[in-house]
Amino acid sequence: MGYATMHSQCAACTTMISFHANHVPSLTIDGSRRAICRDCFDRWNQIHRIDEGLDPIPLHPDAYSPMDETGLQLNTSKETE
Repeated sequence: MGYATMHSQCAACTTMISFHANHVPSLTIDGSRRAICRDCFDRWNQIHRIDEGLDPIPLHPDAYSPMDETGLQLNTSKETE
């Protein structure tokens, strides 16, 4: 058994982050899901939830942890020409 960690830039601030692909908070940009860092998630929660009198969205406890490799879905389909 192994583990996998995804890496990319935060969609909001461009800081490099490592995350669990299934649990990281994200923004949808041009139809693609893009991960955001913990600081940007906290800022988003403050602006869009807390400041509006709403409860904050909880951060998944594994959002920035490695994931078990069995959670990965590999694309094994073959493209036809």
